[in-house]
Amino acid sequence: MTKLEALRQYEQAHKDSVSGEERPAFHLSPAVGWLNDPNGFSWYQGKYHLFYQFYPYAPRWNVGVNWGHWTSENLVEWKREPAAMAPDESYETGVFSGSAVTDADGSHLLMYTAHFEEEKIPGEVYRRETQCLARGDGKDYSKDPRNPVIAEKELPADCEISDFRDPKLWIEQDGTYSAILASRDRRTQLGKLLLFQSENAGEWHYVSTILANDGRFGRMWECPDFYMLDGRCVVSASAMAVKNDDPSYRNGYTVLAFIGDYDEQTHRFTAGEPQGLDLGFDFYAPQTMETPDGRRILVAWMQAPETGGNAPETIKWYGMMTFPRELSVRDGHLYQKPVREIEKLHLDTVRADQTLEGETELDGISGRVIDLSVDVTVPEKDAEPFEMDFASDGTHRISLKWDPESGRLLLDRRHDGRSSSVCSVRETVVRPGQTLSLRILLDRFSYEIFVNGGAQVLSGTMYEMPAEADRIAFQSDGARVCAEKHALREVMGAL
Repeated sequence: MTKLEALRQYEQAHKDSVSGEERPAFHLSPAVGWLNDPNGFSWYQGKYHLFYQFYPYAPRWNVGVNWGHWTSENLVEWKREPAAMAPDESYETGVFSGSAVTDADGSHLLMYTAHFEEEKIPGEVYRRETQCLARGDGKDYSKDPRNPVIAEKELPADCEISDFRDPKLWIEQDGTYSAILASRDRRTQLGKLLLFQSENAGEWHYVSTILANDGRFGRMWECPDFYMLDGRCVVSASAMAVKNDDPSYRNGYTVLAFIGDYDEQTHRFTAGEPQGLDLGFDFYAPQTMETPDGRRILVAWMQAPETGGNAPETIKWYGMMTFPRELSVRDGHLYQKPVREIEKLHLDTVRADQTLEGETELDGISGRVIDLSVDVTVPEKDAEPFEMDFASDGTHRISLKWDPESGRLLLDRRHDGRSSSVCSVRETVVRPGQTLSLRILLDRFSYEIFVNGGAQVLSGTMYEMPAEADRIAFQSDGARVCAEKHALREVMGAL
């Protein structure tokens, strides 16, 4: 039995060991075991395809990671497909992240990082990362006999083969294959994003360095993306070991989006300061694709690598994807909002409009599987701070606190019942003023908070929050709150 056959057999045998109540209601999670980066997000033969880093044998990361696979016709209702790839070739001990396109011959072309490591000398691990291809029909995939197609000889001399990964592949209008990859500069030990091109997908050459870390944004970069949106070029990277010197970024692992201009002749990218894509607790390794109607959609791993080892003791799976987000660029800033297809999940609608006097619960505004919009307006004079608690049972809660004068917005999860020690507070700055707009996607084990039309987003997980913690309360003196809540149809329990 091959590794892929064993993987598929194990997933099939264990997929029913997790009940619907133990899963998110509308966020993607693995059948069993571990999930991390989204891979190969694409449209192929009338369906959305989303692959992912998958290790079914334990709820924790393992170097022998595989590619799991889902498909969907509408971005909200998904079907679990048999796993697509396993590390079954001599050049790989793990099938790491990558991307997918529809090739000219009609095949689904996957490009991924073959991670290889072995302990040649006791205590010393040799590691290399090369780039490989696989082709398939949307169900089954075969690896290219020419693999690896980008190896150390194609890599610039100043880049490390031990950190060289995560190809984002696209096909130019003239048929040229292009891929942006992350690598580490051996002199500075900092990340950089490299552009490679090919005429036939099998023979590649280095073209240019699209972007290089100048030392202000962590150390190594990974999981790059590259796309045009609303007349601008967007380059994103997941940065490791970032030090938070201002509220625009978060400590540790964070995702940066650079918006600028790309010269197709010189292959040079010019951009200003980056934007932190999600300033919450759990967001990493996003990947985007263009829908048939021209929208740019993002999905990310809703986890932070630094908390990847904090799965609750009794959980059978660990790791989720964010709900798909539609992107736009306005005034040089990237905005995010839940894809409009979420309306397919809307059930009943409850609206409430009330001026607050101290702590207040609004009739019908509660729940744990909801799409909630809240518009807050404070008095022009003597504006009091505003606070909102959700997923609350009186003991447990997630809190949002907004100071209208300074614009400080604080997300506090100290009381979510987690049994591990993790970062508990995130603070960012929104526009100061009298109004605040929030949209919160609340699921059994997560929340995604879109602030002021998606100008900022804060995401987080709450794996150990009691299921009955479903109260929502507001607190302020004089603030007016207009709320609209949609209960959501559960779609993942039967996946």
